[in-house]
Formats: sequence, structure tokens, C-alpha cells
Amino acid sequence: MKRSFTAVSRCLGAFVLVAVLAMQPCFAQQPAANEQTFLDLQHRWAEARKNADVGFLESLYAEEFTVGLMNGGESSRAQDLAMFSSGDLKPTVIDDREMHVHLYGETAMVTGIEHLEGSYKGHTGQFDLRFTNVFVHRDGRWQLVRHQAAQIRK
Repeated sequence: MKRSFTAVSRCLGAFVLVAVLAMQPCFAQQPAANEQTFLDLQHRWAEARKNADVGFLESLYAEEFTVGLMNGGESSRAQDLAMFSSGDLKPTVIDDREMHVHLYGETAMVTGIEHLEGSYKGHTGQFDLRFTNVFVHRDGRWQLVRHQAAQIRK
């Protein structure tokens, strides 16, 4: 009886050790991010849109990236990139303020107000938008999966 108890204890100990070691990579791969990480990403995203830096946008946008439009419609990653690469959308001012960052492990949400000025297909305008951006940590980097904005009426 004592011998079987010892064998069971060893097996249980080995099982616990294997389980702990198996979990280590999960903990080690948690993204190192804080509020400043996302404030910096927001700033870099604004600069990339103003400068039509399609390369940066392609690297930031997840493959499934979508934009919720002010009119209730949807825009795909390809459509968004095309607006900047064609020059149809030319923002000259993008000022994000009142931003709040919410971290949920490998997901983050940034909310705030964005002041935009610029032109779309030659028509100029300016808007204040309340936005929500959702990021996921994938392939060793933070990727933007969703941008949703609604115009703030004055």
C-alpha cells in the first residue's frame, strides 16, 4: 500500500511539474504593453494617415480590419488602404484627445475624441469624432482590428 501511494505521489508530482512547465510559454508570451504603448500607436497612426504612409498602415491593420463609418456603413481593410494610396482622403490635421486605454490581456481598446481636418475627393471639411479602436496582439505586434467613429454634433 505504501509503495503504491509513493508511485501515485511521484506520478502526481510529475504531472504538476509538466503542467507548470507547459504553462510557462503562455505567461512568457504576454505582450509587454501599457497605456503609453497605445498612445504612441495612436500618434503614429495619425501621422501615417496624414502622410499617406500606406506601408505603416498595412503593417498596423490586421487582415480582418474594418472601419465603422459615420453613416452606419462598413469599410474593409482594402477600401481603407485604397483611400490613402489613391489620395482621395487627405487629412491635414488629426488631433486625438481625451484618450482612455483599456487593456485586456492580448486585446486593448482605445477610446477618445478625434478632431479631423482635410479633404475627401477634393471636398474639404472638419469633424470632431468620438472613436473606439480595438487592437489585438498577434504575430509579435499590436494590430488594429476595428475603428469605429461617430460624429459629435455641436
